[in-house]
Amino acid sequence: MQQSAIEEQKTLPEEDGSVTSVVMSRKPEVGPKVKSIVEASAYKTEGKSLVVLQVNCRSVYNKAIELWNLVDTYNPDVVIGTESWLKEDISNAEVFRADFTTFRRDRSARGGGVFICVKNIIASTELWVDEDCEMIAVEVKGMDPK
Repeated sequence: MQQSAIEEQKTLPEEDGSVTSVVMSRKPEVGPKVKSIVEASAYKTEGKSLVVLQVNCRSVYNKAIELWNLVDTYNPDVVIGTESWLKEDISNAEVFRADFTTFRRDRSARGGGVFICVKNIIASTELWVDEDCEMIAVEVKGMDPK
């Protein structure tokens, strides 16, 4: 299976005060055990891009190193994961880094589970967790434009 390219949008400040927007495309480089396709999207929010990395983990506990290598490579502000396969007895510290705030919804049976990780420097609040389904809503607050 061929992996799709990842597009990155960067805004570069120029000396005269203007900005140049650059879009780069590349294929993700992940370990041989990672079979998921990774999607990264850049969204414009008041002149600052919010970078979101979405990963279908198929057990993040077994692939935590690969996940955080992707985070180090693409430097996302938000990481969204599906099929985390985590259980309540696995702590955030065993899988997730301390520089991110992690919101999770684990499945009690085998498989499933979702998580959202937001960089600690970005204000975020869990809006709700659905107790019947694996859904989380998180508010990510941007800077107040003046």
